[in-house]
Amino acid sequence: MRSLSPLEVASEIAGSCFGPVARWQLLGAGVDRSQIRRWVICERMFPRYPGVYAWGRPELTDKGEQSAGLLFASKGSGLTGLSALWWQGLLERRPKLIHIDAPGYAASRQDLRIRHPREINRHVHKGLPVVDLARSLLVASADLEPNSLRLVLARADYDKDIPFSLPSLQEAIRHGPVGSKAVRAAMASHLPALARCANDFEIDFVLLCERHGIPIPEPNVKKGRFVPDMTWEEHKLIVELDGTDAHSSQAQLASDARKQEWLEAQGYTVIRFTWPEVQFRDAWVAAETRASLTTPRTGRRAGTR
Repeated sequence: MRSLSPLEVASEIAGSCFGPVARWQLLGAGVDRSQIRRWVICERMFPRYPGVYAWGRPELTDKGEQSAGLLFASKGSGLTGLSALWWQGLLERRPKLIHIDAPGYAASRQDLRIRHPREINRHVHKGLPVVDLARSLLVASADLEPNSLRLVLARADYDKDIPFSLPSLQEAIRHGPVGSKAVRAAMASHLPALARCANDFEIDFVLLCERHGIPIPEPNVKKGRFVPDMTWEEHKLIVELDGTDAHSSQAQLASDARKQEWLEAQGYTVIRFTWPEVQFRDAWVAAETRASLTTPRTGRRAGTR
């Protein structure tokens, strides 16, 4: 087999790192310093961080940007905190900073927050190294509101593809590391139903039930070919949450009516709430829900509030 040219070597390294390439990688693969300088001058490589370059074009994908930060932080580093939670699908929004745990002494930069813990336990998720979830939760606890931390905890406990367990988290916070107070509070009020919520509206409704002492419903449990938003199976009660984006057109309203008619035919009471009602009339929503749990009523049709 023929040996690869320096260009092919660099291209393969960048491909394996999802776009970026580090100077130390190129030197280790036998590419000489003068060749690296020429590639920068002729815009084959675009500086991203000191010693880290985007290969071929200046733009990087989300994955490439995380990888570039990890290459700068050094070998043995991993995404941590908000970045690790986001990368594993436990947070919806990408954090503004890339949070990394790293050995050595690499310093934080404008878009990188690099920490240097004594020990780094990593695993690979979707091609990138992330630190263990207990450590990520402890780091992220400084940036998350209590209910957001509870949501992450519920999702992590629900997702069987993520190596995590509540006992392992309990052990990790046993000696009181930074962030353990917030994580302990989230564990004490652990609410698994949050993990089954499909959007913020549903999360708000589950938290409304908790706040008003209403039994927590089961979100998004399939009934026949339909998936109602909230179900109390024991009470044969369903709550449908009508956001304006998905419940405003005539076709959507007609679909809601068909769904409600079928559910009522199965013996369920169906009531509906809008987003403004849940946000601004929570006491009324709670009273309506509680009354329906104790005294089942004929469901209200979609659009006939």
